[in-house]
Amino acid sequence: MRKRIGLLAAAGALALVGATAPTAAADGHGKGYYGVWASNVNVREVYPDACWNYPSPTNCPGILGQVSAPTQVFVRCQFAGQPVGGNPYWVVVEVPGWTHYGVMASYYIDNRTNWIDGVPTECVWAGG
Repeated sequence: MRKRIGLLAAAGALALVGATAPTAAADGHGKGYYGVWASNVNVREVYPDACWNYPSPTNCPGILGQVSAPTQVFVRCQFAGQPVGGNPYWVVVEVPGWTHYGVMASYYIDNRTNWIDGVPTECVWAGG
């Protein structure tokens, strides 16, 4: 009986490890599509220049529109700005069906960490 309990405990521990281990995609995978987890998230115009230098609602006053879960947006780049929900990063996104790209607080991107691994800090538009 002691042997059987030991095997069951070991199997349970392995199941627990498998259930709590994060996936690689949870920390980002570079430029690409990411889900938005909230409702009515503002996607803002990236102008004037103050928006590029330090994005915030004040520095990026123009609103292109709003997105809600389960929308997937294409994240092009990320950079620091006014923290939202404790997350200091903002992302430049393309929303499917929209003709313009915009900027939004990274806080609303469905990613386990504030910084999205593999997403550049500079936007490159031509060919990439």
